Formats: sequence, structure tokens, C-alpha cells
Amino acid sequence: MTDLSRFDLTDRKALVTGAAGGIGKASALAMAKAGADVAVVDLKEEMGRETVEEIRALGRKSTFIRCNVSDLEQVTEMARQVVDTLGGLHIAHNNAGIGGEPIPLMDDAAIDEWRRVLDVDLNSVFYCCREEARHMIPQRYGKIVNTASMSGTIVNNMELGGVPFAGMAMIAYSTAKAGVKHLTKALAVELIQHNVYVNSISPGYIVTPMTQIIQDTPEFLEKENETTPIHRQGEAEEMAGGVLYLVSDASSYTTGHDLLMDGGHTVW
Repeated sequence: MTDLSRFDLTDRKALVTGAAGGIGKASALAMAKAGADVAVVDLKEEMGRETVEEIRALGRKSTFIRCNVSDLEQVTEMARQVVDTLGGLHIAHNNAGIGGEPIPLMDDAAIDEWRRVLDVDLNSVFYCCREEARHMIPQRYGKIVNTASMSGTIVNNMELGGVPFAGMAMIAYSTAKAGVKHLTKALAVELIQHNVYVNSISPGYIVTPMTQIIQDTPEFLEKENETTPIHRQGEAEEMAGGVLYLVSDASSYTTGHDLLMDGGHTVW
């Protein structure tokens, strides 16, 4: 019989940012099914509280914490609340992020969009990792997973009819996600001395609320599926297995790794 005990998260305390929907929700529910108590961190309170109720229905403890992860003071308070409410912090999945707006590079608004995306998609990950590590280091145990993207490995080819549509959305997003990957590696080196592991996942084209515009635009959806060897979109739940591996003891010899889950998109 296959021994899956190293994937068991019983009595572990976890937090997931951006857990109201999409990949974050799938991750939070997967951890709860594996035995963890999970704090749901998001700005979307109604959706977040629904996730909390689903976790509690699995027999695990959960709480909703409203937090703007690009605000260091809020992140510090959020981590403290998780520890106070759940009784500790062993696992963190820093998943919250935005896609950005398709503002042309030379538009006057481009600089503000650059700063906004970098704040939410990169700076926030540093803030979260630092505050999470503050609680993990004294106990000499921690598992941190950051959500990067295949866009941190390649720049998505979303040109249609010779016209690129993404603008600052892709410029800032790709740069931020590449930063998340390298931040993860640097933190892995820094924190392994404290037995705190830091890894990242890089999803490909996934069906989430953030990608609804793609689902509603047939020509973009067709383009994405054509350029992915599996020839379909991924589901948020398909990301959960990778997260579970990286937050469990099954990954006891894995740190500083970026796990691409992109349907094969980046092999072409």
C-alpha cells in the first residue's frame, strides 16, 4: 500500500493569501483536506468567508483576515492574527496578486501601473515572507510557497493580428513574477539555516476569476490553447497538488525550487 503519510498536514497551521477564490482557494481547501487549520487572507470579504465555511465544514479551524498585502503594517498584523487565532504558523502560501491593466508603455499612466503591479505582485511577497519567517524561525520549522507564474520564465505571446494587447499588464506582471522566482531562491538560501523552506509555483493559463476576460474572449482563449501542448486551460484545483507537495514533509529535500505547472507551454 502506498504510504502518503509525508503529505499529512494534521495539526499544522497555515495561511493563504488571495484565498477567496481561484488558486488560493483551491490551495486552502487542499491543505484543510490534508489536515491543516487554514487562515483565509484576502480583500474580498464575502468570498473569503465562504472559503472559511468550506474549510470548517471539513472539520478544520479557519478564520478570515482582511489584508492589503502591499501594506507592510497590515501584513505584520495579519501574521500576528494568524498565530494568535490558530495557535501558530507552520505553512504559508503567498498567492495574492493582480494582472495589471493593458496600458501602452508610453502612456502617462504607465509609471503608476508599473508601481501598482510591482507593489502587489512582488513587494507584497517580500513583506509576507519576512513576517511569516519571523514566526517560523523560533520554532525552527516553516514551509513557504510563493505564487510566481510561467510569465516569469517567458513573456506571453498574446499578439493577435500583429497587434500586442497586453502593454503594461504584461511588462509589469512578467517582471514582478520573475522577481518572485528569484526572491524565492534568495530567501531559500537565507532561511534554510533555520529549517524554513521557500519554494514557488509557476502556473500557466488557469481558469480563475482574474482570467475571466480571457474566458470571455474567444480569440484570446483559442490563442492560449493553441500555444499550450495540452491544448486547454488548467483548473485551479490542478495547482493544489504541487502546493501540497511543497508545504508537506514530502518536499524535505526541496528548497529554492520553482515548480512550473503550465500544461507544457514553456517547452515550446
